Amino acid sequence: MQFLLLLSCLFCSILWAAPIKLTFWHSMTGEKGKLLSSLTQEFNELPENAGRFQVVPQFVGTYEEGLNKLRTALLAKQGPHVAQITDIGTQVMIDTHAVVPLQDFVDLDPSFPVSQLLPPIRRYYEVKGKLFSLPFATSNPILYYNLDAFEKVGLHRPPETFSELKEWSRKLTDPKLKTTGLTWPLSSWFFEQFIARQGQLLVNQDNGRGGRATEALYLTPEAIRFMNLWKEMVKEGTFSNVGRGWDPAEANFLAGRSAMMLHSTSDVFEVVRKATFRVKTAPIPRADGVLTGGTVVGGNSLWILKDKPKEEVQASYRFVRHMASKEVQKRWHMGTGYFPIREDIIQELEKEGFYKKFPAAKTAIEQLKSSAVMPATQGALIGVFAEARDQIESAVERILAERMTVEDALKRAKFQTDDSLRRYNRFLEKLK
Repeated sequence: MQFLLLLSCLFCSILWAAPIKLTFWHSMTGEKGKLLSSLTQEFNELPENAGRFQVVPQFVGTYEEGLNKLRTALLAKQGPHVAQITDIGTQVMIDTHAVVPLQDFVDLDPSFPVSQLLPPIRRYYEVKGKLFSLPFATSNPILYYNLDAFEKVGLHRPPETFSELKEWSRKLTDPKLKTTGLTWPLSSWFFEQFIARQGQLLVNQDNGRGGRATEALYLTPEAIRFMNLWKEMVKEGTFSNVGRGWDPAEANFLAGRSAMMLHSTSDVFEVVRKATFRVKTAPIPRADGVLTGGTVVGGNSLWILKDKPKEEVQASYRFVRHMASKEVQKRWHMGTGYFPIREDIIQELEKEGFYKKFPAAKTAIEQLKSSAVMPATQGALIGVFAEARDQIESAVERILAERMTVEDALKRAKFQTDDSLRRYNRFLEKLK
């Protein structure tokens, strides 16, 4: 009798065992954050997961704040199970040695849709042939333009080159109405993208992918050409310089104060929905006479941390694999504007007529696929990317305010980034 009672209690304890809790740190806000929480909850409620696994999403601030918080947490061995990290945090995450490369799971799991991942996206997060994290929210810069404003001045297509961008901006600028032809956020991202668009590297050692980068390539003709373009448009009054941050440029465009805007595709549905005028999108312009190059993947990816019990690490992979599923990626793309990481989703949406209804959402996908396969478009790998961006943006501010020449400001930024790289690489050497 006692044995049966003991067995019954044991059965009940197993039946009512608490689920494995997984912490998931992310940096999504607003509607994107709500959708991410919804997708996470759906994972928890799947019949095969309910009562067994519970992913708990936690907002940890901006990309930079999240990465800094993670680095601090790892020192105390209190990191999450899964972390959403900005694309430029890739090298730092690898250097922590605190992650399990996604490739380790993929090699043992034939069901993982690795063959469906878009090659340009996969290439960004592959280091020495190994996929380290799951690209989740991926983006590109695209050109948004006010079709009503275009038609008003007799323009019938978007600009395709730097010279056309300048010419179109002049035609669309009206000093009396205080409107300009163009705006974009004061962000290093555009400096990086337009260098890659011309087929040029951001740092040496094949953008840090052939070895540790030791030098910033900010003084190339391609970098100077782009910064001169930016400076000249600001000086002419055809470009609206709204400063750092992403929201001011979008607000400027939606208010009709700028007829064109370069911005992330991640806001494509929001911009089209909020605009009181007809919005169309196009690839970012190229330098005159330059056909090589392309754009670099932006956004974030999901990383699995390793200092956890084996069953929790396996459960973390289960969650990450779910986030790569066709259903999740389709909803994420349609609900945000980030483009899908999978080819089969694009094909499915084509058949369903989604892109005929929302052609603006297709621009970034076509732009990404048309990018040349080269280190310049694969993206740079450096452990001091956040510092480098701040150094570049400070240089841009000096240039646009005419406090320094393009060459002098970029030379200063190069010196600062080179020094940051030297200190970072020396620190890693001491850890060996």
